[in-house]
Amino acid sequence: MARKLNHKTRKALAPKTRFGKNVSFSQRHTARKFKPNLQTVTLWIDGKPIRVTLSARQIRSLGKEEQPKELMVELRKLAK
Repeated sequence: MARKLNHKTRKALAPKTRFGKNVSFSQRHTARKFKPNLQTVTLWIDGKPIRVTLSARQIRSLGKEEQPKELMVELRKLAK
């Protein structure tokens, strides 16, 4: 089971649901939600496996050299 995140950690790690409109062929506008693409991944941090739920964009950015500092700080806190 994925690790439950507290309010502060979730705010730093998970993007929010965004709102917009569906527009049909007849130009009728209805409300809709754009939900983030969340994935559960196992990360090895300081030799310990941690299962966290991250967005696909955040998983992509983990592979780059310049990782977001707040993301790495929160993941190291989870590893303890």
